[in-house]
Amino acid sequence: MHTTDPTPLIICTERSLGPLLRQWLDSQQTAAEVICSPNDCSQAPLCRWLDPAPLGPEGRVQTALLDAVETLIRTRHAFKSRELAELRKRLEQLLEELSAHGE
Repeated sequence: MHTTDPTPLIICTERSLGPLLRQWLDSQQTAAEVICSPNDCSQAPLCRWLDPAPLGPEGRVQTALLDAVETLIRTRHAFKSRELAELRKRLEQLLEELSAHGE
């Protein structure tokens, strides 16, 4: 789910250009996520780029979990702990399960 080098996001509000942009990026061997609708985002239902509606309870939980995971990743060198690394992995797995459930 989460890598140390995040994939760039390209927001494309013209739906007809999305597939062309994806095809061009593939031909250039460039990794990027093209988002033309909220369903295109790998972070759905957390994606707020194209759907600014407030998050419901499940979205707020996912946002808090994502924040916790990112904090653990940022501070992993300051707090070298096998237990924190395992906690991060469990939280990432939970986020993946919640995202799959929301689809």
